[in-house]
Amino acid sequence: MLLTPKQAEYYRECNHRWNFKGGATRSGKTYMDYRWIIPSRIRERDKKEGLTVILGVTKATIERNVLEPMRQIFGDGLVGYISSDNSLRLFGEKCYALGAEKVSQVSRIRGSSIKYCYGDEVADWSKDVFDLLKSRLDKSYSCFDGTFNPGVPTHWLKTFLDSDADIFYQRYRIDDNPFLPEEFVADLKKEYNGTSLYDRYIEGMWAASDGALFTTYPQYFSDPSLLYNGKAHIDAAFGGSDGSAFTCAKRDGDTIYMYGLLRQKHIDTLTDLFSTEARRLRCSPILIEMNADKGFVAKEMRKNGDIVISYDETMNKFFKIATFLRKWWRNIRFLEGTDKAYIEQIMSYCEGAEHDDAPDSAACLCRYFDRRDTTKYISPFGG
Repeated sequence: MLLTPKQAEYYRECNHRWNFKGGATRSGKTYMDYRWIIPSRIRERDKKEGLTVILGVTKATIERNVLEPMRQIFGDGLVGYISSDNSLRLFGEKCYALGAEKVSQVSRIRGSSIKYCYGDEVADWSKDVFDLLKSRLDKSYSCFDGTFNPGVPTHWLKTFLDSDADIFYQRYRIDDNPFLPEEFVADLKKEYNGTSLYDRYIEGMWAASDGALFTTYPQYFSDPSLLYNGKAHIDAAFGGSDGSAFTCAKRDGDTIYMYGLLRQKHIDTLTDLFSTEARRLRCSPILIEMNADKGFVAKEMRKNGDIVISYDETMNKFFKIATFLRKWWRNIRFLEGTDKAYIEQIMSYCEGAEHDDAPDSAACLCRYFDRRDTTKYISPFGG
C-alpha cells in the first residue's frame, strides 16, 4: 500500500488516546483508516473488554464514508451491514455504528466501556455526544481515531484540540495528497480562491466565515501593569447558549491594551471572578448594560464594593462592533492569558453570528475610549 508522507507520519505517531486528522477535502485523511487503521485497531483489541464503536453524523454517512469503502477492499464477509439494533460484524468483532448528531442517538453507549472508537466527520457531531464519549474511553488500551473538515475558529472541537489532553493531531492540506490529478487540484484552488472555503478546503485551516470582520490575528503583551487604571466591561449572560464576557482595557495614545474572559455560565456565578480580575488589573469602573436585568447585576456588585456604571444600550450591536472594534482592531494588544475562546469568538464574528458576547464587550470599551478624553479619569486604586 502506497502512503503519502503525511499518512506515513500518522501511522508512526497515532499511539495517543485521541488521534485526529483534520483538514482539506480529498487530502488523503481517511484512505489509510479504512485500509489499515480501523482493521488493525479492532484486531489488536480482540477479546479485550469493552465495545467497538463507529460514530458518524448519521448511520447513512457511516455506511457511505467508512463501511462501503472497507467492504470494497475486504468483502462483506469481514465488513458486515448495520442491523436494526445498530450492530454489525467487523473483522470478526461485534461493533456498533451510531449517528452522533444528537446525544439521544447514542444512548446505547451510556454506562458502557469503549475500547475503540472511530469517528467520521467529528466537527459535525453534537458536542454532547463527544463529551459523553470522553467518559466511555475508560480502559488503559482505549483509543480514538477521528477525521473532520475544519470550521470556524470558535468550534468546540478546536477548543478540545488546543487543550492539554493526550492528542495527536495532523492538519492536512490538499497538496499533502500527491496522488490527485494536478488539473483537478488547480481547478479546485481556482474555484475556492478568495473565500473562507479556500482556507478550510484547500489549506485545511480553521477559518472564519465569509463576511467575518476580523481577519488578522491579534498581537499580545505580557506586562499586566499596562492595563492599570483602565476600564472594565461585562456582557452578561442570563441563561441559554450565550456566554458571559468580561473585558479590561486601557487606551494609551493610539494603542488599546485589552484582556478578555469568556465563560459559558450565568452571570450570577461569575461576579466574584470578574470583580477579582478587575481589582487585579486595577480597572475601574466596571461598565454593565442594564437593559436585560434592569440593573440587578450592577446593584449586587456595588454591594461588594465595586464601582459600577450601568447604562442603557441603544446602539445596534453589529453597527457597534463593525464601527468601534473594527476601527481599533489593528491597534489592540491582548494580555497573555486572555481566553482563547474570547479571541476566537471575535475572529469568527460576522453579521448575524449566533454568539457575539466577546466582540460586543470589547466594542463597548473601544467606543468608550473613542468618545472620551480618558486621561482625566482618576482610578480609585491610585497609582
